[in-house]
Amino acid sequence: MRHLSLSRAPLLLAAAILALAIGHLPDRAKAHSYNLHGIMVGHVWAPPPADGEDGIAVYGPILNTGAEALQLVGASSPIAEQTRFRISKDGAVSWPDSIELRPNKPFGMAKWREHIWLSGLKKTVKEGDQFEVVLDFGSAGKLPVEVVVEKSANH
Repeated sequence: MRHLSLSRAPLLLAAAILALAIGHLPDRAKAHSYNLHGIMVGHVWAPPPADGEDGIAVYGPILNTGAEALQLVGASSPIAEQTRFRISKDGAVSWPDSIELRPNKPFGMAKWREHIWLSGLKKTVKEGDQFEVVLDFGSAGKLPVEVVVEKSANH
C-alpha cells in the first residue's frame, strides 16, 4: 500500500481547490453553453454573411426547463443597428414579435424556422469571429451569449 507523502499534499489540495473553482465558473465560461433560471442555451452560431450582405442569421438550441411557457421577446447586439426574429419559408420572410419556448420542449433557432436576424452590421463579420448577442426573456431576464461565426455548428 502506498502512502501519500506530505510533500505532495499541498499540490493535491491545490488541484482539488482548482477543480472546485472550475465547477463554480459562470455558465458563460463553460464551452458555449448558458443557463438563466432554467433556460438552457447551447452553442450559438452564425454562418458568415455573403460578401456585401448587410445581415447575418444567428442559430442555436434553447430549452426551457421550467413548468411554464416562456417567450424570447427580443435580442440585441453591439455589432448591429437592428436585431429581430425572422422566419424564411418557401421564399417568404416574416418577422415574428417573439419566440415561444414551451416547457421541456427543445427549440432550435434554425434557417428553416424562427431565428435571430442582425441587420445594419457595424463591422465586417467573417468566419472565425465571435460577437455578443443579448437574449431577452422578458420577466425571466436577459442572457448574454457569445456567437461563433462558422459555416456550420460543428462545435
